[in-house]
Amino acid sequence: MIDALVAWFEENQRPLPWREDYDPYHVWISEVMLQQTQVETVLPYFERFITKFPTLKSLASAREEEVLQLWAGLGYYRRARNLLSAIRTVADKYEGRIPADYDKLIELPGVGPYMAGAILSIAFNKPFPIVDGNVRRVLSRLNGWTDDNAKAQWDAATKLVSAGTPRSINQSLMELGATVCSFRSPRCLLCPVQKYCLAFKTGMQEQIPPVKKRPATVHLHLFALVQKRGGRYLMKPAEGMWEFPMFSELPPGDWTRIGTCRHTITHHRMDISVYAGTFENSGELEWKVLSAVAVSSLTRKIAEVSGNHRTLVVTT
Repeated sequence: MIDALVAWFEENQRPLPWREDYDPYHVWISEVMLQQTQVETVLPYFERFITKFPTLKSLASAREEEVLQLWAGLGYYRRARNLLSAIRTVADKYEGRIPADYDKLIELPGVGPYMAGAILSIAFNKPFPIVDGNVRRVLSRLNGWTDDNAKAQWDAATKLVSAGTPRSINQSLMELGATVCSFRSPRCLLCPVQKYCLAFKTGMQEQIPPVKKRPATVHLHLFALVQKRGGRYLMKPAEGMWEFPMFSELPPGDWTRIGTCRHTITHHRMDISVYAGTFENSGELEWKVLSAVAVSSLTRKIAEVSGNHRTLVVTT
């Protein structure tokens, strides 16, 4: 099975920039960006990021705001903060060389078993397993597992990665899950390991793996307040980024409703009413040029509403 899987990967793999020379720094950056994010979304961010910070040393010396500004739009900003902290640790503790050692990697901020395994197997070609959503789906269908047994999945991945070239095996599993063995309507007729797949043999590929129960959607209604002067906005700091002040109730004052926008973060769905006016007390707010600071995609939506100065709805 391994030979068929790897042969398929070598012929059909997507030409991704971090696969060009498997530079450990590039592999690490790509894996952090790919958490909860699709490859197509990551590609332009990766290219811009590597252009700005071509080496580990250049990223280690960067300001957090610079990093967050390049990350803006990818979401899950804790990933970027943990990455920067881990990169700085490598620069200081390991003289800028990413350690090819599981115990050392796992101690770094933001690095768990999956991330350590991805770096070690893909960048260093060492036999360490990885189990992400794609690998979980492929292994569950191959083995006909109708329950979600994490230990069985990691044990199976460990056995497979030790049976050949680790870099090729792990990437083959991920690539198969991403492009053929998809969650809905898997393309079984194109699968290189179809004859080994118990789910296909029993017609259970649509039911395996079991769907994880999602948390109930939480609906929120917030009020965003915008005060603009020329090309600048009054904004508040938020963990290295900048955002418009938002409240669960409209504060007193002379505010005019100028539009709405909608935004979703995991299972939280937010409806934002955007108001323009003047703060009676600006407190800790500061005047900022939007393009010069790190802001989230929600903040950009609010700014878009403000820029149009008419009632409209901007959705995700």
